[in-house]
Amino acid sequence: MQIDLIAKKNWTGRVLVGFMFEGDKTPLAIPGDEGKSYAAVAAGEKFTGQFKKTSLLRSASADYADDADSRLGPARAQTAETKEWKLILTGLGKRKEFELDRVRSATAKALKRAEEIGAESVGLLVPDSKEVRGDLADFAAAAVEGAILSSYRFDKYRTPKADEDRPVGELTLVFANTKNLSVAMRKAVDEVVARSEAVCFTRDLANEPPSPKPPEKMAEIATGLAKKGRITVEVMHKAELEKLGMGGILRVGAGSHQPPCLVHLTYTPAGKSKQTVVVIGKGITFDSGGISIKPSAGMEAMKDDMAGAGAVLGLFKWLGSVDVPVTVHGLAPFAENMPGGGAQKPGDVIRHYNGKTAEVISTDAEGRHLLADCLAYGSTLKPDLMIDIATLTGACVVALGDEYSALLGTDQRTIARLISVGRQQGEFFWELPLPDRYKSHLKSKVADMKHVGKPGIAGTITAGLFLKEFVGEGVPWVHIDIAGPSFTKEDWDYAPSGATGVPLRTIAALLRGL
Repeated sequence: MQIDLIAKKNWTGRVLVGFMFEGDKTPLAIPGDEGKSYAAVAAGEKFTGQFKKTSLLRSASADYADDADSRLGPARAQTAETKEWKLILTGLGKRKEFELDRVRSATAKALKRAEEIGAESVGLLVPDSKEVRGDLADFAAAAVEGAILSSYRFDKYRTPKADEDRPVGELTLVFANTKNLSVAMRKAVDEVVARSEAVCFTRDLANEPPSPKPPEKMAEIATGLAKKGRITVEVMHKAELEKLGMGGILRVGAGSHQPPCLVHLTYTPAGKSKQTVVVIGKGITFDSGGISIKPSAGMEAMKDDMAGAGAVLGLFKWLGSVDVPVTVHGLAPFAENMPGGGAQKPGDVIRHYNGKTAEVISTDAEGRHLLADCLAYGSTLKPDLMIDIATLTGACVVALGDEYSALLGTDQRTIARLISVGRQQGEFFWELPLPDRYKSHLKSKVADMKHVGKPGIAGTITAGLFLKEFVGEGVPWVHIDIAGPSFTKEDWDYAPSGATGVPLRTIAALLRGL
């Protein structure tokens, strides 16, 4: 989507979007009698600014802001001197309930309405700073983000139908008060465009069918993210993984003709680095369950079992366009979990990178083996913070549903920040405990531990306890289980059905906050 910023006097488009709080007498940035006239006509259609509601109004005018006849009333026949333009009012709900994420949702609803009338280009009327709570640049950035993310489509394998709606291709931010067209405003918009494009990139990776994205292909994509002086990419192939003792990655990938690999990306800031952060993402490019094969129903969705690693690659796509004073290591282990002749078997014992051994109970709980190697390896990088992201447990979906990610770990400060920052981003998290008393669920008679706990009991928690065994002493660590919100079967406000890109926006905002 093309994004432009202009003064209202220079706008020449045909479709304009305006925001309105529920119960206000006028829309934002349309004051006086003109705004009251629009609000009155919208009220006739039972629109009063309710959240997620829109109203489509029509007018014929050469310049809606200056022409007294532009106020809505009985339809006038178009003449050579006038043109029809449309105003879409989109509701933010009650002022006292306002959160920035409502701007994303309201913009998405407006653009959906614009799609329905065939608009290719839309102007979005930016209110004055006096009309909204908080920084106006944040308001505008949220609108742009909602527009880009809601307009995303994964349709590379589809033949489009002639009559289907097309996403809006151009969004112009229209400023009534040109003082708000500042350098800071443009910078905020540029950055949110970069982050939104990274989210769309992440969605593409998870939405891609499994066969075109085997581990080595994912490593190739990661290598393309390298940027001279800022981002380096190292790929560890099978032989090197064997030398390092990455038994988890190797055994999970042993049943596939496609060899596993580990991608290590490193971002170095332009100036002095204030912290070192390691971000790890589970990268099972297809999960059949292995010998413990999954039921066939729904298995097609297992193309997204690399959503955690996809978020890591998306994070580095974003890092390639910004400057944050933090050293970031990204670890993305890639493997296919297939039931081939060489596959790991229930009852096997796997030795991980740090020397600890794990008895395999179910080969369908494979992701924790990849993460175990990477958590142990990441700990050697001496991070100030280590985060892993994984579509790890079905138990997480049972506990928290499909919109919340689970947080478990040793760093309470970061857990609290992720919850707070995530709420601002419209990505939701809930902390689960890591009680030592549940360690008994992982006791094994043949290895240091089993890799899963008791059937049907605290599955997400015992997975977290297993992972904790591979985190270096004193390393602050948070595990994010995104099994629920990584992929949606239904359209969300600004996430069309399919891969969502969760939790990339929250992780990016967290790093920016550091």
